[in-house]
Amino acid sequence: MENITFRWLYASMVQDELLCELSELYSGHYGTWGPHQPTLVGKPIKLSPKKLREWLDDPDAAVYYATLESRVIGYAIAIRKKIRNYGVISWVTQLVVHKDYRNKDIAKRLLFSIWGLSNDFAWGILSANPYAIRALEKSTRRRSTPMRIHKNIRKIMEIGADSLSYIHKETEYLVDAEHSRVNTEFFIDHSDVPRMLERVISEETPWNLGDLPEGWEWIAFTFRDQEQIGLSRLELEEMVATSDDVAKQAYARMQLEHHPWMKHTDKEVDFILRECGLKKGMRLIDFGCGIGRHSNAISTRGIQVTGVDYLQSNIEVAKKKSIAEADVEFLEGDCRSIELKPCDAAVCLYDVVGSFVQLDDNQKIINNIAKHLKPGGIAIISVMNYELTAAKAKHIFSFSKNPNELLKLAPSTTMENTGDVFQEDYMMVDEETHIIYRNEQFLQGRSLPKQLLVRDRRFTREEITSMCNKAGLKVIFSRYVSASDWGKPLDATDAHAKEILLKCEKI
Repeated sequence: MENITFRWLYASMVQDELLCELSELYSGHYGTWGPHQPTLVGKPIKLSPKKLREWLDDPDAAVYYATLESRVIGYAIAIRKKIRNYGVISWVTQLVVHKDYRNKDIAKRLLFSIWGLSNDFAWGILSANPYAIRALEKSTRRRSTPMRIHKNIRKIMEIGADSLSYIHKETEYLVDAEHSRVNTEFFIDHSDVPRMLERVISEETPWNLGDLPEGWEWIAFTFRDQEQIGLSRLELEEMVATSDDVAKQAYARMQLEHHPWMKHTDKEVDFILRECGLKKGMRLIDFGCGIGRHSNAISTRGIQVTGVDYLQSNIEVAKKKSIAEADVEFLEGDCRSIELKPCDAAVCLYDVVGSFVQLDDNQKIINNIAKHLKPGGIAIISVMNYELTAAKAKHIFSFSKNPNELLKLAPSTTMENTGDVFQEDYMMVDEETHIIYRNEQFLQGRSLPKQLLVRDRRFTREEITSMCNKAGLKVIFSRYVSASDWGKPLDATDAHAKEILLKCEKI
């Protein structure tokens, strides 16, 4: 199941093709009608694309979906509203997983892709499926208890009546010490519910929400002020991997133009041209070009430039900033595997190497750089300095020994606003793997805050030198530098030495 990818879209951005896929998934895998629908009993409950589009007609709605080999195998619709005197209340109104992929934690990971490590006031779901309730509890790391729900049930039902077609002001509900359910008059077949309950109940995890009459659904919510439950290492690994997928889309909301290190472009370009010995008509590839600041500037010096980035939004910005007479192209692609024409020089800057946490993935980027360089070609590569990171760190842990320490990470807006990912208050350092974790909020744009667990890998000078040598690159120099002056070597733990810069030659 390693090839499953998690994505999300604002509801208004869902195109007809995806809408039809979601409709087909629901109609084939949501459930069947129960005996209270005698003319339909046993038949699949279907949802047309038109009806689904109506359910998505909410400015606070978003669709989160899981794909395997481009096929949608699960999705959820979430409505997140900011309520005065409460905060954000997050309600999943639909959760569907393909029958062939159930009991594989897809639902839990979908919910985590929605909520991450968010500090919402409450998270909830309405469902007749015990597995969905447990997925809520696991993804929010809290238990759903009726009396805690009872405390806020009027506000919850008010939001439901305002946002959901199947909740009204007159909708009957029962939330007390032993029950938490709503009469949605949705007569899905409940015959499998007892078996599912048996599978989710244990001495450690009793069932708190009571029984479920025909036509009713459990209303389950967890709340920020509840004590968090611990998760297993495997569960946290799955959640972190899910966050990696969703974070890729959140990066598109970073306000890169406002990051302070962006102002050093001209000095960095002069350095690249000089160290690479580039002359007019030569060719350079910018691996992980971002919004194209280096690519566009270098292309104005008579150099043929190709910029590659995995974010389509970055490529679009880079193209808009290019000059018509310059010889530059921008391509959406994976720096680990993209195939291009050979080049005289290459650059790969600002934590492109390190954006993947697996060493093998980062090695593939360096290998691909070497593959594209002509013999004698020069590469300028930079990575984030682990030695400075470790020296500054306030929060050091081992994911393999105590993964739940991650749940203590304070949220920040660093990536979106400044890009200074060395702020010691907001990073947790795994001293065994050199992977750095941050709890990042993305506040810009039209939606409510997106909060994600973000991670990257940082390197010692010995580690990155070895990786370059392994790829067939001879390291001419490696130095600790600041963005403002690549020509000035610094000590490894100098407060400004956030990058390790390498000049390499293709052997």
